[in-house]
Amino acid sequence: MKKSHILLAALAIVSMSCTKEISESTPAQQEQHSLSAKLVGGNEGEQAPGTLLVKLDAESVKAIEEGRFAEISEDIFSGIAATSFSPALPVRPKNMEVARKYGLDQWFVIGFDPQTRPESVAEEIARSKRVTLVQYNKLVQPVWEGKAYPFEGLPATKADAGALAESAFDDEYGAYQWNLVNDGSFVKGSVAGADIGVKDAWRLTGGDPSVVVAVFDCAVATRHEDLKDAVWQNEAEINGTADVDDDGNGFIDDKYGFNFVNCFAINADYVNGALEGQKQTTIKGNTLNTTAGSGHGTHVAGIIGATNNNGKGVSSIAGGTGNGDGVRLMTCQIFQGSSYCADAQNAAAFIYAADNGACIAQCSYGNANIITSDDIYINGGEEGGVKINASPLENAALKYFLDPANSNHESLEGNMAIFAAGNHKNPYSIYPGALPYVISVTAFGCDFMPGSYTNYGPGCKIAAPGGEYMGVSGEYDTMILSTGVAGAATQSPGVQTEKGESKQYVYMQGTSMACPHVSGVAALGISYAKKLGKKFTREQMTSLLLTSVNDLDQYTKGTKYYGNMGTGALDAWKFLMAIEGTPSFMAQVGKTVRIDLSDYCNPYDSYAISVDEASRTSLGLDADPVIKDGHLEIQCSRIGAGKITLSAAVGKDPQKEDGIGEMNYSREISIVSRPFTAENGGWL
Repeated sequence: MKKSHILLAALAIVSMSCTKEISESTPAQQEQHSLSAKLVGGNEGEQAPGTLLVKLDAESVKAIEEGRFAEISEDIFSGIAATSFSPALPVRPKNMEVARKYGLDQWFVIGFDPQTRPESVAEEIARSKRVTLVQYNKLVQPVWEGKAYPFEGLPATKADAGALAESAFDDEYGAYQWNLVNDGSFVKGSVAGADIGVKDAWRLTGGDPSVVVAVFDCAVATRHEDLKDAVWQNEAEINGTADVDDDGNGFIDDKYGFNFVNCFAINADYVNGALEGQKQTTIKGNTLNTTAGSGHGTHVAGIIGATNNNGKGVSSIAGGTGNGDGVRLMTCQIFQGSSYCADAQNAAAFIYAADNGACIAQCSYGNANIITSDDIYINGGEEGGVKINASPLENAALKYFLDPANSNHESLEGNMAIFAAGNHKNPYSIYPGALPYVISVTAFGCDFMPGSYTNYGPGCKIAAPGGEYMGVSGEYDTMILSTGVAGAATQSPGVQTEKGESKQYVYMQGTSMACPHVSGVAALGISYAKKLGKKFTREQMTSLLLTSVNDLDQYTKGTKYYGNMGTGALDAWKFLMAIEGTPSFMAQVGKTVRIDLSDYCNPYDSYAISVDEASRTSLGLDADPVIKDGHLEIQCSRIGAGKITLSAAVGKDPQKEDGIGEMNYSREISIVSRPFTAENGGWL
């Protein structure tokens, strides 16, 4: 697999003492220091050949926008044989105020002979007083673990095992998805409750088509039988004219998203134009290519939003209930087989997602280099004596996507970005996932133990199912089953339906698979907030998500993973309860649990207790809960979740049947029944 290495170098912040030292140095030394301060990285790892990213000062940008490019061109290009000069963003962002806030309008791409050493070009460009930063146009790196293995069915005994046969939907292969429903009987060594608690969450919401998830990955297979109804559609382009920007968003033929891989290179008037600095108004990308590589993007998309309850394939987290109510999946293709996006194209993908309605960015990619601080990732620096390639442009584009001014859903102020923590077994999350304003996801298997491949430690925010091929049974079924692509790099060719749709389903594993579990649950939460008429900021929604977890530390005691997998294991039901504002309490299966209610209601009032039938069934309540000595006593016989309603009257005269001023009130609480409990709820 091709790997890109982030190269970075410091944006030097010069102290008073340093200033004095420099002033006493020679002119040549002073110039070298000035150049080093502008060069964010060294020429290491893979990058787009013959291109560099440069950030100009505001005055130069204004001159270009006003058609005065000739005034600055000699100063910028003196000493280099440039072949092109164009804005780093191929089209004008919809929200230019926000774009300028993050300096996105100041970034440009300079093209030159690919045979020329980029270091020499970078140094010459940095000599210009109009250039504030020079960044190598690195290639982004996919994050996945191994191959895709085709699904060929399992013995009927496994398909019929316990709760696995109790899927809420009629999807053909739902019984094989331990990550969604796990009662511990699926495979030897599996642990009951090692899932995401989504079965009960589906009683409240299955998703909403107003929630658009942008999949930054390989292309999503738009004709897959289990995805075709879930794919985001740009109706103006679908019903428009080929090779025409029908909707006027600057991207030609973006019917289901856009392929950003090498998209600049096929636009001759963009890359190969004269040095005029003119902004391109439209850009045409490559056709979405789903068969190059392993079908990774299609697999990720299926975890989030494969159509539920359609009698086909797999179930998904936010794929609806069979009534067209699932979330929508937008393709932002940044990988195509062994071809990857460069930083400028990836930045354009974030702008595209923000400008075209996505509220969640699903990102199973990152940088393998050892980077131990946000500042080094954004501004440059050294790790172990190696100049690491900084990503100031990517960071600026990501912040554009997250900015509240670009909110794309009525229930969320701002947008959310979710990244894989990485499969390098390292004690830190890879970037950009480690940034404080995004979510980085670690991975565990069907026994709750961390995947042997997963990163862990600083920067990691939350854990979700990622699979573990060798950890439990040595069978593929301990990996994650989802949609695949016929003709992709799997061990079998797959099949086509009569309609020409793909009918491939495959197993994969990695933090790439854990990441879409969090994206899918986040999508459920936004959908449920809409249903309730509530609105949250990105920060609020993130906090609710990260604290809606089950304990992992009880399984990792004595290992390097203890306390290092994020806040805990993702739980969809708890998340929806947090959005609702309903407190959740843990109950251990088979044991009578006493719950102190004093923080939530007056436990000494005379309460009537009611449980709806769905909750009673899910929790396995053979007897009604009771209140004794100010505590709720409940015994659950099954893994599940549900609600209990406590009703009482205030102002009642106990001596009279018809009390004066009597008022009835009630309070709902949530019960989550698992084979385990954690005093802190699993997140402290």
